[in-house]
Amino acid sequence: MLVSLPSSADEALIQAGEQQAMVCEACHQFEPDGIAVVGPPLWGIAQRDIASAEGFNYSDALKKLDGKWDANKLDAFLLAPNEYAPGTNMVFPGIKDPGARAAIIAWLATKNPTPANWVTKSAGSAIKSVGDGILAPGENMALVASVCSACHSLHLVTQQGLSKQRWDETLDWMVEEQGMDELNPDDREAVLVYLSTYYGM
Repeated sequence: MLVSLPSSADEALIQAGEQQAMVCEACHQFEPDGIAVVGPPLWGIAQRDIASAEGFNYSDALKKLDGKWDANKLDAFLLAPNEYAPGTNMVFPGIKDPGARAAIIAWLATKNPTPANWVTKSAGSAIKSVGDGILAPGENMALVASVCSACHSLHLVTQQGLSKQRWDETLDWMVEEQGMDELNPDDREAVLVYLSTYYGM
């Protein structure tokens, strides 16, 4: 599904950004009392210098960046983190859809004591549903896309053919060996049903 949005960071764009930002939740917290987990907390990101969240051990690549985040810097970083900051510890492959980046940035702008005026040139672009064009359309596709794309390409998912039990074991391995956050029981079951239905054996 494609959603056309106006060029300003209005409520519709922010709501779309909240959905698109599900991919970020595996590594970041966004609330005022958020803490560093796999990545730094992102509350107040517009009002602090890059690589300055207290309690998080940033890579040298990010420590070398000057100033504060703005819409254009975030747009370039989210497109390809390792190209924008070579050597960053952020293993996320990036968000290629410009509309999705614009929506996430508009939503992140609200995650500050004083909301930032972050509107990118792509704010009026159509936004693809998370996973659209890669994963099989179906119930909970967006949830699966958000969970899986936080750490690797969705194309890796499409290359598998596992039973529900094997997918369950794979999720255990990702949590225990790869640092993935444990899903709540309802989300885990939804992910397993989707994966075993469309990428099962």
